[in-house]
Amino acid sequence: MADSSYAYNHDFNDEDQQNLVRYASLPPDKKHYECGWVVFNNVCGVLVPGESFAAHLREAHGIFGNDKTKFKCQWVDCGLQMNKESVGRHVAESHLLYRYPCPYCGEIFSRKNTLNGHLRKKHFPE
Repeated sequence: MADSSYAYNHDFNDEDQQNLVRYASLPPDKKHYECGWVVFNNVCGVLVPGESFAAHLREAHGIFGNDKTKFKCQWVDCGLQMNKESVGRHVAESHLLYRYPCPYCGEIFSRKNTLNGHLRKKHFPE
């Protein structure tokens, strides 16, 4: 019987490893994510760059508006109620799992503006 541990990754070469590390190092808005929005009991499933996800929600699913209208998240297994204006941020933080690490101390933030505030207070105080 062949060694199954070898067979599992035998096609994974140095270039594949470099590409994986390069992709993992991208900022969250440059990575691609699968849309988990459910429409008529079907998951959208489209791969969308993070920087275009708000536009995808707007154009493909009609999620737009900066108002306080109550809205139920239609992401797979979610259903959280929120203001309509918060849907984009909710999807990025809760479903796409955007994370912004501090380049100086490694602390992790789910919002870029929180990271920026941390940088100003902890690493570059005036």
